[in-house]
Amino acid sequence: MRDDPRLRLTLRPGMNIAYLAFNTNKPPLNNPAVRHALALAINNQRLMQSIYYGTAETAASILPRASWAYDNEAKITEYNPAKSREQLKALGLENLTLQLWVPTSSQAWNPSPLKTAELIQADMAQVGVKVKIIPVEGRFQEARLMDMNHDLTLSGWATDSNDPDSFFRPLLSCAAINSQTNFAHWCNPQFDSILRKALSSQQLSSRIDAYDEAQNILAQELPILPLASSLRLQAYRYDIKGWCSVRSAIPLLPGYPGKRKMR
Repeated sequence: MRDDPRLRLTLRPGMNIAYLAFNTNKPPLNNPAVRHALALAINNQRLMQSIYYGTAETAASILPRASWAYDNEAKITEYNPAKSREQLKALGLENLTLQLWVPTSSQAWNPSPLKTAELIQADMAQVGVKVKIIPVEGRFQEARLMDMNHDLTLSGWATDSNDPDSFFRPLLSCAAINSQTNFAHWCNPQFDSILRKALSSQQLSSRIDAYDEAQNILAQELPILPLASSLRLQAYRYDIKGWCSVRSAIPLLPGYPGKRKMR
């Protein structure tokens, strides 16, 4: 398409996130230290190259960079297998075996979940963790995940809204466990209280502060590990006048830099 003189291409931020969820109700994953140690083993840069082929950027937060509450100070999880192995050993988990449940079909936020799972499996093997991949299909995946027998699962979220609540509440609130969208089964009353405070505020600056606090809690607890956020490629005829782009949740081409909100 880039070589077609009749077309113009634009990049637009997509409100989406691909992530790895830890079952925080199941030992040893109920320990944040274990979750952080496992996160160190994942080579996210290789995921970008092998899964997205340069069409995604590594996610540092559950919020996409397009969100007005995205924290530009958020840190991408370090890739350090030696440190991961050392921490797991200190935790007494040198022969850990985990089940990773994975959707079989392509997702809007992940074009190849099974290949992603295989790469994560290989990364975990480097630190002495055996990962068994369990392919599951469609709605059956959600039903099985609610049984809470999984250890890890690959999933994602997309929305047409750039409001942070449209990510935080359905993915990580206590109520989202019963609504079957909180695959980490993580419930933190303090986190929920912050979400309520943010929604009740009429001041944008107050909401930003609240969501910064929420993101700090997630960075410490790590119930889910953000992996990638994609952008959308839009093509239109060069002779169209007055064309206006509409934000879409469906990602095709990422890489567009987000901007930190102004206070």
